[in-house]
Amino acid sequence: MRHAAPGLRLHRGQVAVFSSPHRFKVVVAGRRWGKTQLSKTSIIRKAKKPRQLIWYVAPTYRMARGIMWNELLEAIPRQWVAKVNETLMLIRLVNGTRIELKGADKPDTLRGVGLHHLVIDEAQDIREETWTKVLRPTLASTIGDALIIGTPKAFNWLYDLYMLGQRGDTYVDAAGRTRKNPWRSWQFPTITSPFIPASEVEAARTDMDEKSFRQEFEASFETMSGRVYHCFDRALHLGDFPFNPALPIWIGQDFNIDPMSSVILQPQPSGEVWIVDELILHGSNTNETAEELARRYWRHLRAITFYPDPAGANGSTKGRGESDLDILRDHGFRRIKYRRKHPKISDRVNAVNRMFKAADGSVRMRVDRRCRHTIAALEQTIYKEGTREVDKSAGVEHPADGLGYCIDLEFPVRNITIMGVSI
Repeated sequence: MRHAAPGLRLHRGQVAVFSSPHRFKVVVAGRRWGKTQLSKTSIIRKAKKPRQLIWYVAPTYRMARGIMWNELLEAIPRQWVAKVNETLMLIRLVNGTRIELKGADKPDTLRGVGLHHLVIDEAQDIREETWTKVLRPTLASTIGDALIIGTPKAFNWLYDLYMLGQRGDTYVDAAGRTRKNPWRSWQFPTITSPFIPASEVEAARTDMDEKSFRQEFEASFETMSGRVYHCFDRALHLGDFPFNPALPIWIGQDFNIDPMSSVILQPQPSGEVWIVDELILHGSNTNETAEELARRYWRHLRAITFYPDPAGANGSTKGRGESDLDILRDHGFRRIKYRRKHPKISDRVNAVNRMFKAADGSVRMRVDRRCRHTIAALEQTIYKEGTREVDKSAGVEHPADGLGYCIDLEFPVRNITIMGVSI
């Protein structure tokens, strides 16, 4: 294992990442910056140590094969290799180390192992739960490390991890204690790669719209096109907006088994409405949601008004004879306001957008920065291309739906009639 792997030249940006001692590294880079080369080099360096389990994970099994498999086989010296399994994409080395390539499209197959090194590529296209619930736990028993690489795709979980790496070498936690930061992150535009001619970047600038170019080549986090809640702007609406026990509590509720989504709002004396908390329960039901909300706010039950999905009057997510609304009442939630029929989606969306920013520029709603699922819903819910139909394929829209049931009732959009035509 003393032989050096051939062809693993790194440019300056890649060296900065490669030489960093941090346990968790996040690289946000433009297209063709050299993410594959960095991933391959990181894997091979770790493979020199005996009896390691190393995984490379891409969004799908096919992508893992297309991006990395042949590259890795060509880069690892033949003297290192004891056995190769093409079907499983597994390389067993003479020192007992195993390198495996995986797809994140079947996350249940990734559970229950102890990894020493993990590379996640194209992280922006992998679900957040695959990292938090499946892959992150695989590093716990071994104190393993991770290299997470991607290209920006709105303000999703890759952005959140990137921000963890921007806190500096130390940070102050919620209890006021100084902690060593295991995270480090970098942002590299394509132009920082010496292997990409500047003329190629300029050609792309001509061929692409400004927003796509900034996202794909400048590694800039951009909001997604076709956003449903286009008036929400984290620079304007995010901040520290804490719960106030002296104020009324509104709960917008979306009844969906996975996830059950509750958005907690409080109207302020100033006339603004603050989103102060959220409850997101995966694989859950109305009973569990009501129990948790009653536990959190048991001192304030009389101050709570529920604004549920109107479908909750008809049945239960637990399959019991009683309705979802009956379950809420059983847990002490007496004030429940809802429409007999679902409001038009466009009315609900317009009501939410107007609260974030009306045509006169006024802002009437703010969001506490801890409500990350609600923030994701507001930033990442989009329309299907060429339509005004909400694209639900990403499954991020549920907290925004719950928010909309509340706002549509308290601040409905007023239909204006001009010359007999309603607009």
